[in-house]
Amino acid sequence: MTRHRFELSGAALIAIAFMAAACDKSAPPAPEAPPASASAPAEPTSSTVSASGSSALQPLVNAAKEKFEANRKGISVEVSAGGSKKGLSDVASGAVQIGDSDIFAPDDLKAQLVDHKVAVVGFAAMANKGPFNDKVAAVSLADLAKVFAGTITNWKDLGGQSQPIVVINRAPGSGTRSVFGSIVLGGDKFVESQTEDNSGALVAKLKQTKGAISYLALSFADPDLHTFALKSDAGVIEPGPETITGGTYPIWSYEHMYTKGEPSGAAKEFLDYLASADFQEHVLPTVKGFIPVTQMKLARE
Repeated sequence: MTRHRFELSGAALIAIAFMAAACDKSAPPAPEAPPASASAPAEPTSSTVSASGSSALQPLVNAAKEKFEANRKGISVEVSAGGSKKGLSDVASGAVQIGDSDIFAPDDLKAQLVDHKVAVVGFAAMANKGPFNDKVAAVSLADLAKVFAGTITNWKDLGGQSQPIVVINRAPGSGTRSVFGSIVLGGDKFVESQTEDNSGALVAKLKQTKGAISYLALSFADPDLHTFALKSDAGVIEPGPETITGGTYPIWSYEHMYTKGEPSGAAKEFLDYLASADFQEHVLPTVKGFIPVTQMKLARE
């Protein structure tokens, strides 16, 4: 048998390789996905801290909100008033994360709420200004009790000129009413009268009503209102940081921010800021009427 030898030239080999490559229609392998650790970081999510309650405490909380939000992008703080009892009710029900209060939580809520004392504030009787009371610089606790119980009804009985006294009370849910009533009257023994729901509205009402008198936190003291000192056996006691921290001016309270259980997340960050040395030593003293808790020389339960 005759064997035939076929020899391919170099050009022929190149042509065969080219055709083989042309026939391979498969896609190139996909690049490997980068490991999870190499992916871009997630955008921070925004969160909201909600607080309601005491209108006396609101100026301080607003000051903290402004500084806190400027340094903690992505967290907003919503603050509303309505009275201390509303703040306590709201935080207990879960409607808000923080309940602002001038008063201690009642016994039926103490077990579920955590108290964060953030400041001390004083309270004083304040009145519409006029010639009828411009010479009445100070009033004793006993006479204040008679005014707000409705026993003294004319400014002349306090050393002023004849002018009927118009008592304007805070609403029953107010911590300001509770503090002032407990210290001055020995309880909620106020005369029946018109009421205002928050401190800001009360300031405006006093300015508009001739002969009117009420009680407000010192954070709402206004040069267009007459703020009364206390007359005592030791002399006249002006309401202010020195007399409050020293224990000679008695109408004051702690300012509480309650949480339902221990706070967490953004609410904890906000409360930590309020308790921080930066806020207590540098911001709080600039807000009218408030005193750091650490400056008090006596405690109150």
